[in-house]
Amino acid sequence: MKRLEENKDFRAYRYGDHLEPGYELKIEHSISCEDVDISPFIMMGKESLEAMRQGSIDGEQKAYEIVVAAAKQWEQQAASTQMIDRALEYLRTPEVEHTGNVWEKSDGCRDSEQISNRVYKMSCSIKENTKHGRETDQRIPVAWHVTWDLYVNSPKQGYGEKIAGQNQKRYTDKAAALKYLDGRKKAYAHLFTEISPQIPKQYERHFTVHGALLPGYTVEGQEPVKTDRTAAEVSEGGISMLEKPSVLGKLAAAKSQEKAPAAPGTAKKKEDMQI
Repeated sequence: MKRLEENKDFRAYRYGDHLEPGYELKIEHSISCEDVDISPFIMMGKESLEAMRQGSIDGEQKAYEIVVAAAKQWEQQAASTQMIDRALEYLRTPEVEHTGNVWEKSDGCRDSEQISNRVYKMSCSIKENTKHGRETDQRIPVAWHVTWDLYVNSPKQGYGEKIAGQNQKRYTDKAAALKYLDGRKKAYAHLFTEISPQIPKQYERHFTVHGALLPGYTVEGQEPVKTDRTAAEVSEGGISMLEKPSVLGKLAAAKSQEKAPAAPGTAKKKEDMQI
């Protein structure tokens, strides 16, 4: 969004100055001197104006360099903010919900049940298909459709890869359907003997946040991750929260200089140079 600020001698346009902490900084300004009285400058002569112009450009360059330096400093500080955000995301990841390796009915549905732990979850259901019997005027079962799924039980929202499953496998005999489903349960029963079994390497990403394995988990073939590094070591090159940045000191000094009263003998010169 473009914002306009009108001063005595010019208009300043600011095109959406924006800070998204830890990610993005935007600063874009332009100015316009449309109705300014230039007669005092015309009387000074070409050579004097050329010298004055170069001095003004030098002042712009100095201000530009301070802004660029401040932007570079922001880059370092934003990197620290982003690392902190990522660590907070890790710490805010909730513990995954599970049934503690016990089969339970799913959402009160008598034909659907599930079992889960911190790494795996399995669900299964049998849906009965019926037709209308003309002789008895009642619904008669004609088929049973078996559905089962085995998933990674990831604590991260939007994750949870499907490992195996069958959708709507049809049987015309209920006993056969139950036998098949019981066989699927037994085939994967070994995954539901521990609350937090080891994670197969191919599913590790479902239990990591920004490359760090969530607490309480282990990966097959790997030793538990340990680290003695401090936050200061991890963010080496960043800016201390307590350190007073020198470039901000320059900006403060420049602002103070603008507000400081003019020295004797310079007031008229500054009036002559004012646009």
